[in-house]
Amino acid sequence: MSDHTKNFQPFYFSLEPSGNIAVVRFKHPRLSEEDNVEQLGFELMHIVDQLGYNQIVLSMKGVEWITSSIIGKLIHLHRHLQRINGELALCELAPGVVDVMETSRLDTYFCIMPGVEESISQFETEK
Repeated sequence: MSDHTKNFQPFYFSLEPSGNIAVVRFKHPRLSEEDNVEQLGFELMHIVDQLGYNQIVLSMKGVEWITSSIIGKLIHLHRHLQRINGELALCELAPGVVDVMETSRLDTYFCIMPGVEESISQFETEK
């Protein structure tokens, strides 16, 4: 883990580097407008722009519910990664989050995997 990664202390998630892949694990069970959505977006973009990761596995284990504002931040991160030939995988989605993704048809937009290991393997096989 680099010094920059050690010094980065995000509020909304933990960051666990796995080689060149950033594994992000959310800390809160509900992500809504009551949270500082802009701060969450800043923290997610920091992983790419400041720490230099272009492959991110976003574990949503324990997140029971998300709002459209949070989904907007995930879409922004996904688009940003695509522009730099990066990748984003979402995994460990709770049934309520899966419902939101399916209803909004984002289950085909995002790469959604069952778990962290499968997500990492997906990145490694695409090389």
